Amino acid sequence: MGYAVVPTSLVRAFVTARYLMDRQPSSLCQAVVAAFMEEGHFAAHIRRMREMYRSQRDVLVAALRRRLGDHLTVDPPDQGMHLVAYMRRGLSDVAVERAGREHGVIVGAMSRMYVEAPAQSALMLGFSGYPRQIIAPAIARLAQALER
Repeated sequence: MGYAVVPTSLVRAFVTARYLMDRQPSSLCQAVVAAFMEEGHFAAHIRRMREMYRSQRDVLVAALRRRLGDHLTVDPPDQGMHLVAYMRRGLSDVAVERAGREHGVIVGAMSRMYVEAPAQSALMLGFSGYPRQIIAPAIARLAQALER
């Protein structure tokens, strides 16, 4: 189950694609999700997830500032499941991405995402899929990668 917000000009194409896939979710699935939402479980789930993500974000921000504060600037987002850390001193985000991968840490180089504006060297770091206790050790490995 889900939804998409698309331009009016694409609605017909999306409806056709959905029709070709499976027309609609099962009635049972719709009933279960509706009951889940009506009973307040969905809202409670969203509150729990926001708190968990905030906690994971805070651990990540603290670890980045403590271990890599000389190499990057991080501005914690108010919401979401990832953050962007901007590289200092002309460090290449592509090189840091490669070094991180070699040390078992996945970060995304943002400079590749620029099309027209001048590229900025920055890293995208996800935090929502990781338990708090593994975030700081991963940042320590990333710091070791940068030191080499």
